[in-house]
Amino acid sequence: MPIISVDAARLNGLLQRTYTPEALGYALEQIGCDVDEVVDLDQLRCPACGTVVEAGLGADAVRLCPVCGHSQDEAFPKLGTVTTIRLDLLAARPDLFDLGGLARALRGYLGEIEGLPRYVARPATKTVTVDAALAEEASYRPFIAAAIVHMPALDDATVTSLMKVQESLHWGVGRDRKLASIGVYRLDAVTFPVAYTTIDPQTDRFAPLGNPDTLMSGAEILTGHPKGVDYAHLLARHSRYPALIDATGQVLSMPPIINGDASKVRAGTTGLFIDVTGVSQAAVDNTLQVLVCSLQELGGEIEAIEIQEASGAARSSPDLTPRSHVVELERARRWLGLPLDANSLMAALRRMRLDVEPIDDEQTRFTVTAPPYRSDVRHMVDLLEDVAIGYGYPNIVPAMVPSMTISAPRPEEVRSEHARQALFGLGYTEIMSLPLTTEEEHYGRFKMEVPPHARIANPKIKALTVLRSHLMTGVMSGLTENKRRPMPICLFEMDNVTLLDPAGTNGTRDERRLCFAEMGPEAGFSGARTAVDALLFELGATATWAPTAHPSFIPGRTAQIQTDTGITGIVGELHPEVLLAFGLEQPVALVELVLLPLDFA
Repeated sequence: MPIISVDAARLNGLLQRTYTPEALGYALEQIGCDVDEVVDLDQLRCPACGTVVEAGLGADAVRLCPVCGHSQDEAFPKLGTVTTIRLDLLAARPDLFDLGGLARALRGYLGEIEGLPRYVARPATKTVTVDAALAEEASYRPFIAAAIVHMPALDDATVTSLMKVQESLHWGVGRDRKLASIGVYRLDAVTFPVAYTTIDPQTDRFAPLGNPDTLMSGAEILTGHPKGVDYAHLLARHSRYPALIDATGQVLSMPPIINGDASKVRAGTTGLFIDVTGVSQAAVDNTLQVLVCSLQELGGEIEAIEIQEASGAARSSPDLTPRSHVVELERARRWLGLPLDANSLMAALRRMRLDVEPIDDEQTRFTVTAPPYRSDVRHMVDLLEDVAIGYGYPNIVPAMVPSMTISAPRPEEVRSEHARQALFGLGYTEIMSLPLTTEEEHYGRFKMEVPPHARIANPKIKALTVLRSHLMTGVMSGLTENKRRPMPICLFEMDNVTLLDPAGTNGTRDERRLCFAEMGPEAGFSGARTAVDALLFELGATATWAPTAHPSFIPGRTAQIQTDTGITGIVGELHPEVLLAFGLEQPVALVELVLLPLDFA
């Protein structure tokens, strides 16, 4: 996971009392942060764009700017040294990615303040309009949220902190900018209304961040700017690129790649215009809520933006409405194993910056109100974790378990580990993908009819409602992401899939499956069969092979297998139409095996 460095002195400056860096590190550990160490780091300034950057741990010099891409032979000028607390980011808590969010949580945990922080935005006076073209496949990135934040004059440290939290949110919520990406601009450099629209990749030009004197087209940025090279794959299928353009025609940004240089934030800035765009409305909204709430903790004042949708509808952004949930005292006692009463339960939740009120006179059920930045709170279980943290892990009295048992791996884990080691030996690299997908990704791209399948009624991301029934989608997505790497590319994934079964729990059953694929000029059925034979030899299995037909595979180059140990599966060369659907140009030989049905009874 990414690691961030938090300036201990600046963190203390946001608290009512002063603590040693070690004491702050201990408190952060207790609220769920993974503290790596407390260390002194040098700060340096990029001579090209003026950005303040930190030296990496153990690095004796910095010669490359991560923002503008400027590089030079001599080290950047040193500004000073700061004592920092290095944290591994916790993806489930994006509100703890930056200085403002950490200070807000610590004030509650350390007893300086309790209860729900309040966030209110000034009424909107400025507008962002959305072009209908962004909902089309040629430029698909349809969702946007935006806000204005009025700040005390930013210093270098705050500008650096703002850039850090942007990248952290890109990772933790935006899935490396795929689901959501952030643009931050000097308010005084933007003329409203702002249009969220598209530009031509070849003819429309602007000066990207870090290159004030160089006009570049979108296509040139993707091949010639460091950020463009890193994230070019996100626009690979676009014939027009998303862009924010103000009323003067100035290109503010080309999301999710790069901002324009003319509106960049610098020391002394007092007003920020912020947008978040993406392919998931939930990810877009959550990202903006976390960011503006953290900026308010640093002294900012939030002003709403009116979003004029292509449909003609208008809405105010951001939505800072708190969300309420119900917590039951008895369930909290039973699940956590703590001697809780109504008072200790409420005290623990208020310590975690939540509001809580009894629902009934007996004080057995409570309404808990969570702030808008807590996108991780979706169920009572999430709040019970906060109860445990607020109660204090050091206050939990250790006790022996009531019975002693000797653990042993489950049969599917034994077989899976044997298969994993065999594939490592064959030169394959393991990947992990999301268990949720869409009908188009999971069936349409594979030329398959959409069968009855398991669906999620309340997914975190609304588009991802399909619970996977095979592993091919994840492996093919992995090949797509790595298609520019040297060939051949050999990937595998081993995980559970879910199939409908009236006799199973909740009408479903799980299977442990293995999917592996080779992509390259020489990839074909014979190579896939060789790999399967080697794998089955290691597993002590003997296979029977038979021709079969499958819409995802080339006719005549596909076989099904059945082993004497119960392993079944399909082996073949993927159909060219499937390859094109995933944007691939090289042949792919793919294998999917059912290692074991699972019984969790």
